Amino acid sequence: MERKLKELIGQSDIWLFIQSSNGWVKNVEILDVDSKTVSFRYQHESAVETRIWEKTTRLENILEIDLRVAAVPKCEQKLQDMRDKFTRLLEE
Repeated sequence: MERKLKELIGQSDIWLFIQSSNGWVKNVEILDVDSKTVSFRYQHESAVETRIWEKTTRLENILEIDLRVAAVPKCEQKLQDMRDKFTRLLEE
């Protein structure tokens, strides 16, 4: 688990399942990993405010890691726009 978390430092779209809270923490940014702990930052928005949290927890407290690999819009026009952008990038 430690090795995988170190690989994910600085990446986005990471979800962690935290045993002590029995739930997922969504869209975290992993800040630091050592032999016993992992530090990460995440954001929570409500109608009134946006809160940004930094948390440090034990490695054994993290039971699962989910990483979104890709997101493809369902709208055909948005999908075509993405294809066009990728095509232009590849042509460059």
